[in-house]
Amino acid sequence: MRGLLPVAHVVERYLGLTETFIHEYLAAFRGVRPVVIARCLENLDLFPLPPGAELHQSPPPRGTAAWAAAAVRRRLRGGEPHLEGILADAGVTVVHAHYGPTACEVLHVCARADLPLVTSFYGYDASMTGVLHEFEERYRSLFARGAAFLVEGSAMKRKLVALGCPPDKLHLQRIAIDPPRYPFRLRARSGQGTVTFLQCGRMVPKKGYDLALRALAEARRRDPGLQLRILGDGPERESLTALISELALDGAVTLLGRGPRTLFLEELARADLYLQPSRVAPDGDSEGGAPTTLLEAQACGLPVLSSRHADIPEIVREGESALLVDEEDVAGLAEAMVTLARSPERWPGMGRAGRAHIEAHHDVRKLASALEALYGTLSVRTPA
Repeated sequence: MRGLLPVAHVVERYLGLTETFIHEYLAAFRGVRPVVIARCLENLDLFPLPPGAELHQSPPPRGTAAWAAAAVRRRLRGGEPHLEGILADAGVTVVHAHYGPTACEVLHVCARADLPLVTSFYGYDASMTGVLHEFEERYRSLFARGAAFLVEGSAMKRKLVALGCPPDKLHLQRIAIDPPRYPFRLRARSGQGTVTFLQCGRMVPKKGYDLALRALAEARRRDPGLQLRILGDGPERESLTALISELALDGAVTLLGRGPRTLFLEELARADLYLQPSRVAPDGDSEGGAPTTLLEAQACGLPVLSSRHADIPEIVREGESALLVDEEDVAGLAEAMVTLARSPERWPGMGRAGRAHIEAHHDVRKLASALEALYGTLSVRTPA
């Protein structure tokens, strides 16, 4: 790994099951040596780091040798001695914080060490009302002192500009996947058999699971063969289970719960169509750019049905790889479900268009090199 640029990636945890978009980049870097720093560690077996990368927990668990060493440094120097020590020992030249609040936590450390700070915003951190209220003043400092801010699309860019981020510090860095890892298959409906929609993600309001269920109930009045499989779990599970019974969908909806990534890939392979009616939640929570699952579904050849929300219109091709409806439009969603289910002759063309779009615009091997170039530029910047 000699000669590679050491870049610190600071996250709250390494790594949440839904944060594959971070791991995709870490695994794809060729000119960067990742130094990952997390407050807590989880799912390490699912997200292995590339050879030569470092993984640190900061602050270290109480009672460990690292904790004892940090205590000594704290008495001698104050500040955040353990984090500063990691950055110094690894020779870090750029710090990349994932999520706005995490960036606020390390801003002063970067200032003390005279290190440029890159911040990626992903959704709740730029939209949830409570977060914006809590971090209003700290975001002002972050926008003033941070070196660069990464967004997934134009919708997120507009949000950050409205919050006070200087436009000249904003950089487009799309979510990305490694297309060869996703088996491609063209879909076809056999006779008058069932059509299976798949929806995946956390059971939270912004994902629109309740909209999907209500639309499915309406659509099945015209096409009883429509089915929905849901992979995921979360705080809405109990209310969604009750809604399934209320809408008499017990035989049409399968709740798979939370499962390993292998199950997700299996469900992508068996599904006919992919469903994602995202919306702005009552507390302001929103998709940051768009769900990574929409990239993965298109890579597998699945026609997509989604909403005109956040940056979703930028990561699908409306009318080509996907049908889009307005947020909260249950009637429109039901109509689109029936239309798509009854137009299987369109599925192969939509599948090909989706795969081509992902390979052209969301291939992590192409996008990682652009991010590495940004790191390189910042690492040789002239100090202020």
